Amino acid sequence: MSSGPNGKNIFLPPSYPVSCAEDVIEGYKSSRKVTKSKKMSTILFTNQFILYFIIFERANSIAHFFAIYHKGLVVSRVAESSEGPTLKCEEIQLKIFGGHESCFLPKALLRVEGFSISGAVVNRVGGTALEDATVVLDGKLQTKTDMKGAFVFHNIKSGLHRIKITRYEWPMVKIEKLTDIQEGSWENKSTFKIGLLTLLAKIATKGKMGGGIHIHSRLNGITIAPTSVQVVLKMSGNPMFIFKFRRNIGCNNSRDIIFLIISIILRFTKTNFKGSVVIPRACTTIIKNKNDLDKKVEGFSISGAVVNRVGGTALEDATVVLDGKLQTKTDMKGAFVFHNIKSGLHRIKVTADKYEFEMSSVRISPQSTVLSPLAPARYEVCFSVTLEKTASYSGPWSIAVASPDSEVAVDVTSAGQGCIFLPPAKYKAHVKLSKEADQAGMRFGPREHAFEVVSEPISDLAFSQFLGEITGEVTCLEKCPEIKLSLKSVSGGTPRTTTAQEGKFTFTEVVPGSYQLTVQKEEWCWEKKVLSVAVNTQNVEVALKHTGYQLTLASSHETTLSYSTTTGEVGTLTARQGTTLVCVAKPGVYTLTPIGCHKFSNTPVQWDTSAPGLVSLAATHHQLTGSIRTTESAPFTVSVKCSNDVTTLGPLNPSPEDALLYVFEHWVKEGETVTLTPGSPSNLYQYKPASHSLTMPSQCVLSSVEFKAERALFIHGRVNPKIAGVTITVEGGDNTYTFTTDEEGQYTAGPLDNAVKFTVNAEKKGYVLNPLPEKGHFEAYKLAEVRVSIKDENGVPLSGVLVSMSGGKSYRQNILTDADGSIAFMSLNPGDYFLRPMMKEYMFEPASKMVQVLEGATLDVSISGVRVAYSVYGQTVSLSGEAETEVVVEAVGEASPGAEECSQYQEEAVSDNHGHFRIRGLLPKCQYVLRLKSGPGINQNVHRTLPATRVIQTDNQDVENLKLLLIRHFNQLDVTAKVKVDPQYLSSLTARLYREDLPDSPVHTIKLGSHPFFLLPPMTADGRSYFLRLESNLPKSQYQYNSPEVSFVANTSFLHLRLSFEAKVNSVEAEMNQSTVMGLAFAILIIIIASNLQKIGPMVEKLSEIVSSITAARPASPTVSSTPDTTEHAYIEHVKKKVKSRKI
Repeated sequence: MSSGPNGKNIFLPPSYPVSCAEDVIEGYKSSRKVTKSKKMSTILFTNQFILYFIIFERANSIAHFFAIYHKGLVVSRVAESSEGPTLKCEEIQLKIFGGHESCFLPKALLRVEGFSISGAVVNRVGGTALEDATVVLDGKLQTKTDMKGAFVFHNIKSGLHRIKITRYEWPMVKIEKLTDIQEGSWENKSTFKIGLLTLLAKIATKGKMGGGIHIHSRLNGITIAPTSVQVVLKMSGNPMFIFKFRRNIGCNNSRDIIFLIISIILRFTKTNFKGSVVIPRACTTIIKNKNDLDKKVEGFSISGAVVNRVGGTALEDATVVLDGKLQTKTDMKGAFVFHNIKSGLHRIKVTADKYEFEMSSVRISPQSTVLSPLAPARYEVCFSVTLEKTASYSGPWSIAVASPDSEVAVDVTSAGQGCIFLPPAKYKAHVKLSKEADQAGMRFGPREHAFEVVSEPISDLAFSQFLGEITGEVTCLEKCPEIKLSLKSVSGGTPRTTTAQEGKFTFTEVVPGSYQLTVQKEEWCWEKKVLSVAVNTQNVEVALKHTGYQLTLASSHETTLSYSTTTGEVGTLTARQGTTLVCVAKPGVYTLTPIGCHKFSNTPVQWDTSAPGLVSLAATHHQLTGSIRTTESAPFTVSVKCSNDVTTLGPLNPSPEDALLYVFEHWVKEGETVTLTPGSPSNLYQYKPASHSLTMPSQCVLSSVEFKAERALFIHGRVNPKIAGVTITVEGGDNTYTFTTDEEGQYTAGPLDNAVKFTVNAEKKGYVLNPLPEKGHFEAYKLAEVRVSIKDENGVPLSGVLVSMSGGKSYRQNILTDADGSIAFMSLNPGDYFLRPMMKEYMFEPASKMVQVLEGATLDVSISGVRVAYSVYGQTVSLSGEAETEVVVEAVGEASPGAEECSQYQEEAVSDNHGHFRIRGLLPKCQYVLRLKSGPGINQNVHRTLPATRVIQTDNQDVENLKLLLIRHFNQLDVTAKVKVDPQYLSSLTARLYREDLPDSPVHTIKLGSHPFFLLPPMTADGRSYFLRLESNLPKSQYQYNSPEVSFVANTSFLHLRLSFEAKVNSVEAEMNQSTVMGLAFAILIIIIASNLQKIGPMVEKLSEIVSSITAARPASPTVSSTPDTTEHAYIEHVKKKVKSRKI
């Protein structure tokens, strides 16, 4: 304890403020272990910041004494050293009054809670300290070195710790160290050595620089402070500033090359100067040597700011270009700086996104280095045009922007964006519509944007395509079902559809334009099925009204239908040929019955409005009517013959309007040919025409014919003696009638036309009939007759036996027996006749016979036949089973023991149209081989049969049902042809195929129709020559054309032919011949004479007198005879000329 001359010795216990009478303060430090206090101090200061430092360096002393020479409030605190243990310090506040009060406080002021770790970072080269290095302890605690390179960590627990030294300028240097802290140890120091660069920079200035000097230096973009600054005055009086820098170069490899950029700025009171240099160097050189830099300051630093408008906010990141060379960007405050700029006039250009600036001119001097704020002249305004996917027109688009003073246009890109820079003002903008866009119905909303440009860009002015809405209501006669509607633009495109629910419907997103709204319910009738709707800039409402139910009639012919409904409605409808649409107003079931001159199948027809369907009417019969006009009433009939059916109409009833007119009707199918023959039960009338035939067309034939009936002529006659079956032939005019006598030999010929003269003849085989004086009567004389009957050994009649009879007076006749095996030779004169039957496979008994025929006698001859040979019945067919015609098949005998002569026999036959063949005359004792016959010109188209041969033997009976399968040579020829022709002439063409050896008989005829390509029917490749000719029915008077043809030989399997047909229309030219000209001249002469008759009259009279006097003076001449001679001569000459020209 100590005290000053006027002070008090106070002892300060820790933690508690007390008032002491003495001037001495005493305190204690406490620790669990003995600590060294040589690096600890206690600080005592007043409230006027008067400090007292008392350091006790005794090793084991923990007491602290202060001599106080002032009264008042005193504060005492223990100050820790940067080294050694970490202490918990407490502050004590004391009031000193100058008395001898007790100031001792027994409580300890200081407690030890940890230890300190300290160290330093120095340069390997020269051992200089490295400032601002980052020191990290255990990856958690962090501090930086001071200007002496020192660092310290406090309150560290004992144990092993890791220290790491880093700095951003040292990317290639990593330094780590471990240190161990033990309790009771005050010093834990670590030294880190790093290779650093010592750089000496010198900057010289021009002129005198007044004012204070401020130094600002940057190395590699990082602000640093030089380790020393020295100002040296040169002999010129200009100062030179010398700076020293130490910097880590971070090199581990001597081959590394590093570039350092150092920037040093000297800031004076009014003007800024700057010097800068770029230093390339090698690491080893830099580490071992110092480098000196010299730089002269020759310019000024100018600064300024960019704002969004005058007096507005700053614009960050704007690009400022000085004189088109130097460039910088503004910071977040809008400020920019240019260094080392010479004095004078400079140009500054600012560019910024969405802003546009004018070029500025500034004058730089030491007194003017701060520029006025730069504001934009124009601001970007952006527009967007949005189209829907359904848009029918996609641009290009242009936006008109108008201000009170001007108007500009902005083009929009394909992406729908368009921008323009505008000066501050009020504007209005709208989308300009081209003619094409307007026609496509393009509209945009809003119609106009009103905006004002002040200080900021505008980027949200959007125009969207206006899409309208069409809503509507459907009024139905019953509860409305779901109804489909379609909306189609009049300019085309794919229609849109929607469904009306309970009579309501809506079309959304409709592009403005003209549309057609169609109801797609065909089975209903509507007041307007199609509505024209125009969408411009407003939504549209429409209404549809259901008026009835649509009945669709498909009729083959026009007819009238009567209908009745379940609700009692009746009426008639007209169905036209084809499809007819009829609307009925009431719902229900309709019964439709055709009425008219057509008969339809499946009638009457029922049709329901709730399940509508197509009503098809197909006419099956058409009405045919006619009449009989007579002079008296009678029960007339009409016989109608159609195919093999005969129908008799009548007796007919007379017409109510005319008692002598009998009308008939009949229903006939289309295409049937009918023959109408009038008649009456009494058969007393003749008719004109006698009959009428027609082919029924597709329409009704009304009043097709009118027969005229009147009393007819009848011829009655007989034949003496009474002979039945005599044929009576009546001929008159162009008609021939045949009648037959009855059992009494009588006949009646008629009815005949009583206005015609007739001749009557009679004939009967085996008789001679002579007319008698009485007209229509004949006398008959019978001639001789031979009747032959031929049967086989079993008594079965033989048909087809050829019987030859000759004799008498040069009589000869060959006749085949009928099915009953009999035949008659009639009208024979008396005499001897020779009879001989002949038939292959048979022998007859008698083989021949001589008979004597007497006058008028009938002779019966019986002949018996015995079969001695037999036949083979077969058929030639193809592999597909089709009959093969004109195939020659032969049966050749084979020699065998006891029948060696059989090899001499051979029989053959040719298959008919059905492929059947019969080979006759095969002897039972012989065996035959059945095969195809071969030879020149025989079976040329047949390759072989399956089987090739077949052995047959008759064995006293026919061989039947043989089939030969033929394999033909492939000799079918397919011919196709194509005609090059104008389509308008195609339907007039006909193709005809001819054989060249038969040019008048076409083999095939084909009508071309609507297509120029056609295929001929299959032909046989027979090697013959053919030609195909095109013929047209175009009139030669109107067209000029030739009939082209092409020839070919049928010797291949396929041919394609090409033909060309051209037709030209005849030109009509008004040509005047010589007679026309002369006639015209004569007509003109007559007109002139008629118009000037008064003037010409006297002249004509004088001329007539002169001619008369001349004629009277001449002698008479034979003019009558000379005229014929002249005429004949001229005619003969003309004929000669004609004949001569024909010979030429």
